[in-house]
Amino acid sequence: MKIKMTSVFLGLSLASIPLAYAGEAPDKKWGASSTTATSITGDIVLGMTSITMATGSVLRIKPVTSDVPNLYRFTGADMLMLIRDNNLCLPDTTDGYLVLSYPSKNMLAIDVFDGDMPPMTVEGMESQSNFCASYSYEMPG
Repeated sequence: MKIKMTSVFLGLSLASIPLAYAGEAPDKKWGASSTTATSITGDIVLGMTSITMATGSVLRIKPVTSDVPNLYRFTGADMLMLIRDNNLCLPDTTDGYLVLSYPSKNMLAIDVFDGDMPPMTVEGMESQSNFCASYSYEMPG
């Protein structure tokens, strides 16, 4: 009887583990399609916890729970080595937020926000005072 009870409790505890921990999605390569992306980041590889730029520099990202879907916090932007010594956002940006959106099946848009204030709504994100850049990518195919 104790073995059956232990098995039931073990099964219930394993069922509560989030699926994201069960298996991470593979990294995806995206080709720069906007002038901004082409001249600053180049092609990127988007992973669960990072974005690798064409130069090999890595931006660490972490998902943020919010009313804004696909919101991520980033750190270390000041350490990135980007194309032609460009900046991801502003010259003094170290931390901020990214919003990833998918305008179509094979397209990725990344909006970048400087500082500690995340975007509050999807509508009018580009007009928020800390909005600093928008990048567009296409899935190679």
